[in-house]
Amino acid sequence: MRIGVIPEGVRDWLVLRSRRFPRPLFDVMGTMLVSRALMAGVHFGVFDKLASGPKSAEEVARDAGAETHGMKLLLDALVTCGYLRERQGRYGNSALGAAWLRSDAAHTLVNFVRYNYDQWNWMSQLEEFIERGEARDIHQKLSEPEWRRYMLGLRDIAGLSAEELVERLDLPAPPRSLLDVGGGHCEYVIALCRRYPALTATVVDLEPAARVGREQVAKAGLAERVTFRIGRLEQAGFGSGHDLAFIFNVIHHLDEPTARAALRRIGESLSPQGTAVVWESFREERERQRHDQLGALLALFFGVASARQAYTFEQVSEWARAAGFREISRKSLRTAPFAALLVARK
Repeated sequence: MRIGVIPEGVRDWLVLRSRRFPRPLFDVMGTMLVSRALMAGVHFGVFDKLASGPKSAEEVARDAGAETHGMKLLLDALVTCGYLRERQGRYGNSALGAAWLRSDAAHTLVNFVRYNYDQWNWMSQLEEFIERGEARDIHQKLSEPEWRRYMLGLRDIAGLSAEELVERLDLPAPPRSLLDVGGGHCEYVIALCRRYPALTATVVDLEPAARVGREQVAKAGLAERVTFRIGRLEQAGFGSGHDLAFIFNVIHHLDEPTARAALRRIGESLSPQGTAVVWESFREERERQRHDQLGALLALFFGVASARQAYTFEQVSEWARAAGFREISRKSLRTAPFAALLVARK
């Protein structure tokens, strides 16, 4: 998957292919402006304010407590980006904006967009990370509000795929006990508990993440079936006898020894026929990495956030086999084209 300038016709395609096309201008400024326009649209609640029907720029600005000129410029930008539509000076949500950026949408990404303000700040430290190796170390330095935005943003992403994940797991029998390492927002736990009425779950995470998770399982009416174990995964107890274990979007925050140890401890916590599932944005293998734009950019982001990187599927498979897992398979989800599942059975 790639990010970049999209030609709209033959002429644009020819210009884009020309050596004289100043692509850095578009890569540097274009993606920045799209990102900030979407963030501002969510910040001012534009998509929610248009849920009841079309409004003029003056009406949206008044509802948002904003100045009309700036709001009109924002609305016009969001029209050209495909998130709003405009007719005779009145603005409304497009299908794209209504589907993803209304707070009440079934698969809203509003929380993830808000979380992007924090990610934007983290990436401002890119040069310091490259020059001096000084990463943001987000799991140690986030404030309470940042933790909340982080967890709710990850919950938005998880909500895109939780139902498909449940359908695709192909378990040998209904699980009775689930271990979720680093799954503090609990979106996957909730989906599994709803599917399997006899399932109980243990969630291992840091306390700021668990605070959000407790709220979510309580809202879902599942508080009695979910136990939280607080602490860093290197020290927190995993329990034993689990039929199923998740470690989702965690390994890219770990160095290799810590990742190996986590997989070994997960294996030890499982029942003899247990299954572990790793979810990651895996890097392509070395011979294909030069074409893996999204993977390389995510690896850079993980470096800034945690001084780590994205790993290949083959690397993590090797660690899982060393941890005692015998059967390793890879699954892709239609709702998560940017990631993959590594399913490991004992």
